[in-house]
Amino acid sequence: MLLKASTPQALHDSSECNKPGCFEGTREEHIRSITGWGRGDWKARQARILWLEGPAGVGKSAVAQTCAQDMGSRLGATFFFSRPNGWNKPATFLPTIIYQLTTKYPAYRDCIDAIVLRDPLILEKSIQVQFHKLLVQPLRQLEGVEGGVGENIVIIIDGLDECDGKDAQSTIIKVITSSVHQQSTPFLWAFFSRPESHIKSAFSTEQAAEVCWLLTLPVSRDADRDIEAYLRDGFGTIRAKYDLPAAFPWPSEEDIHQLVKQSAGLFIYTASAIRYVAGPGPAGPEERLRSVLSLGTTEIRDNPLVNLDRFYMLIVRQIPEETLPDTILLLSALQIISRSLDLRIICATLKLSLTALYAAVNSLYSVLKIENGGDGMPKHLLFYHTSFWDFLIDEARSAQKFCVYRDDVRDRLDRLCAEALCRASNGTNGGKLNALSWPDARNSEVCCTAFDYYTTGRDGYLQTESLQHLSRVNWNTVGQYHSNAGFTVEIVEWFVRMIPEDWRPQIICSSKSSFPSILRKEGFRKTLTLLVRGLKGGRYYVMGTGSNRALLAEIRQRGFTPLFYFRTYPDRLEFKRIIE
Repeated sequence: MLLKASTPQALHDSSECNKPGCFEGTREEHIRSITGWGRGDWKARQARILWLEGPAGVGKSAVAQTCAQDMGSRLGATFFFSRPNGWNKPATFLPTIIYQLTTKYPAYRDCIDAIVLRDPLILEKSIQVQFHKLLVQPLRQLEGVEGGVGENIVIIIDGLDECDGKDAQSTIIKVITSSVHQQSTPFLWAFFSRPESHIKSAFSTEQAAEVCWLLTLPVSRDADRDIEAYLRDGFGTIRAKYDLPAAFPWPSEEDIHQLVKQSAGLFIYTASAIRYVAGPGPAGPEERLRSVLSLGTTEIRDNPLVNLDRFYMLIVRQIPEETLPDTILLLSALQIISRSLDLRIICATLKLSLTALYAAVNSLYSVLKIENGGDGMPKHLLFYHTSFWDFLIDEARSAQKFCVYRDDVRDRLDRLCAEALCRASNGTNGGKLNALSWPDARNSEVCCTAFDYYTTGRDGYLQTESLQHLSRVNWNTVGQYHSNAGFTVEIVEWFVRMIPEDWRPQIICSSKSSFPSILRKEGFRKTLTLLVRGLKGGRYYVMGTGSNRALLAEIRQRGFTPLFYFRTYPDRLEFKRIIE
C-alpha cells in the first residue's frame, strides 16, 4: 500500500531517474562540504538542514546525485522531483521517503505496517498528518530499540521547486524545519532547489535560520575549468565512437574555448551540446558542432538563459515540418494528461503509431529520451532537464510555433480525446482499442485517460467536432471503468462549463430532483431509495442518453469532502454497496 502511494521513479538510483552525477574532478568543493556535513564533520556548524540553492542549469541535481552516491550507509532516503517527467506530486513525497526507510530498518517497518493496516486512509491525509503519524510517533516509540532508525541519517530532496504547488513546497519546508527545531526526528535534511521567492521566505524564518545551513551554486564563470574538463571528456568519447585517427585535430582548442564561453557557467548547456554533437542523423559530429558554435554567445547579466534558449531553438528548428504538429501535440498531452503515464496509452489516445512516435521525437535526442519497458517497447518519455520544458511552455522564449500551450494544439487535443473516449467506450476487438500490435492499450485504459483529460480544466467551450464525439460516448461503459474513482466538485464543474447549454441534454444534464426522486424515476427499487434518505442532498447529473446513460452522483459522507461517483444503470445494487 505504501509503495502504491509512492513515486519510485523519484529515487536517485531508480532506472528512470538515474541522473548523472558530477563529472570527476568538478564541483569538488561543494561535494566535499555536503558529504562532510552528512558524515558528521560538523566543525562550527550545528545545522541539521542544508539548502543548496542555485538557478536552472548550474548542476544542482548532479551535485545531489553525487552526494547521494557518496553518503554510503549514512543515506536514508532520496526524492528527486521532476516537473516535466511527472514526479512532482506532493502527496507521494512522504510515502516515498517512508517506504525507503522501511526497507532499511526492520523495527520501523513493523511499526509502519501496523499503522497503515489499522488506518489505510493515513496515506490520503495531509503532509502534516502523515509526518506526525508515520515519522514522529513511530520514531519516538523506537528510541533505543535495536533495529530502529539510526541518528543523523541523511535524506536528500532534489528539485523542491518542481514540486506541484508553491503552498506544498512551503509546507514541506515548514514541517521539516519545525520537526528539526523540536528535535522530533533524528534526520539530516539536504534540499537542492532554485531560489524561488517563497522557498527563500520559508528558509528565512527565525526558526528555520537557527537550524539551516545555506550554500549557493551560482551561475559563474568560475565553473569554466570544470566545464572545460567535461567537454574534453565528452569529445574524447565522441572521437572513440567514430574511431577518429589521432592525427585529426578535432575539435580544436578554439572550438572548446568557444563552447566554454557559450555555456556561460551552465552545465546543462554543456551536457546538452555534447549529446547533440554525439547524436544520430545524416550530419556528422563535425557539422553538428559547427551548428552549435554558429550560435555564438551573448552575455546578459539579468538573463543567464539567453544562450541556452538559442541552443534549444536550434534543436526545435530541426524538427521536420511534417512531424512538428505531432511533436507539439505529444509534448502538450504529456503535460496536460500525465507525464508519468505509459506511452502506449498516450499514443493510443492520440492515434499515434509506433513509427509516428519515433518520428515525433527523433530530433529531440539531446533534450529527452524514450525509456523502454521490459519488453523493449516504449514506456515513458523522459526529459533530461526541466529547463527545456520551461522553454517549451514560455511563448516569449520558444516563439508561438514551438510553444506547447497554444489554442490550436488544445483544440486538437480536445477532439482526439473526445474521439478516443467515444471509440473506446463503444469498442470491441477483445477489449483492445484496435487490432494493431502497438499501441496495445485496452479500451478501459484509453477510456479513463481520455475522460481524465477533461478533468484538467480549461477556459471556453469545446468545439463542435469534440461535442459530436462526446454526444456519442457510451457513458455507461465509462462509468463501469471509472466506478471507483471519485471526482471533486470542481472537476465536474470544469467539465460542465466546457459544454454549451444546447449540447448539455446530450452529454451532461443537471438534475434538479432529489436523489430518491432520481432513483424512482430511473426505475430503482423502493428499498434502495430508503437507503439514501440519510444522506444530505447533493448534485446529480445524467450523462448521455438512452442506453448510453450513466448517473454522476455527489456522495456526501460525514468527515469527508463531497465527491462525485459514476453510478451505472444496469448495476443497480451498486448503490447499496456504496451506501453501506
